[in-house]
Amino acid sequence: MNTQLQQFITSEKLSHAYLMESTQRTALKQEAIQFAADILGNDDTVRSRVFNHNHSDFYWLETDEPTIKKEMIEEVLHRMNQKPVEGQYKVYVIVDFDKVTIQGENSILKFLEEPPPNTIALLLTTKPREILPTIHSRCQHISVSAQSARTALVNGGVSDELAATFTALSFGEEEANLWLEEKEFTQLRTAVLKWADTMMTDSRMGLVQIVDLLQTASDREQQLLAIDLLQLYFQDILYIKLGNDHLSFPDHQPKLEMLGKNMSLSQCVHWIDMMLAGKKNLLQYVSPMLVFEHIAIQIAKEVK
Repeated sequence: MNTQLQQFITSEKLSHAYLMESTQRTALKQEAIQFAADILGNDDTVRSRVFNHNHSDFYWLETDEPTIKKEMIEEVLHRMNQKPVEGQYKVYVIVDFDKVTIQGENSILKFLEEPPPNTIALLLTTKPREILPTIHSRCQHISVSAQSARTALVNGGVSDELAATFTALSFGEEEANLWLEEKEFTQLRTAVLKWADTMMTDSRMGLVQIVDLLQTASDREQQLLAIDLLQLYFQDILYIKLGNDHLSFPDHQPKLEMLGKNMSLSQCVHWIDMMLAGKKNLLQYVSPMLVFEHIAIQIAKEVK
């Protein structure tokens, strides 16, 4: 867990509200639930119940809806206005707090101004600028590194190389393990790297090998992820050229360094944009073969 958060617990200097910010949503959620578990108890049973969202003094609000409405916020506040049942504190987490409507923000603002004793809010956001300044002023700010998500994956038994890729994809531990166990992620990652390397060194052979790539990426979900991996491939080359060592494929760095010598920054950006366009076409149900052929032809025009 974030050292700063651990110090808050150890020193017993907990604030009534934390605005937790990161570019990585998965890392935010992992840090928040870890923090909540540590606040609510230090034995394994209590912590397990928090992680399973099965603790009387813990409330987790997360929705797939485009906004978090006032009624959802009022349900949280109703629960948090009650006294703790099992221990000293009550903790509530609101994921994607930037999705809260203005009416919802106004409701929680009053709550933050006069919170009940021993009630702690963890408000998570990847878009802090979309939150009212008055909310910011009533919270303690915590910045969460994406490295936390990678560490959690490694601690869960995922190799560091795969953890780096999963983190770049914003996959949490549960989703990463699902892909490893049921969706042949390792084979897909290997196939994409092999195809991209071939395209960059022998574009004609890369065109031929699209069939092999699509045999591995055989369903739509795998094909969409293959495009994401290709985007990360060119992003890594861009990062290497810029001196940024946060790579998605750290085990592939020597090859990427060699390929990057003959590429300009504008080419890297252009090919990243090309992957985004390819993914948009896949989402519109354009034939996967046509999508990958188009990508290959565009790259072949520029690779010498």
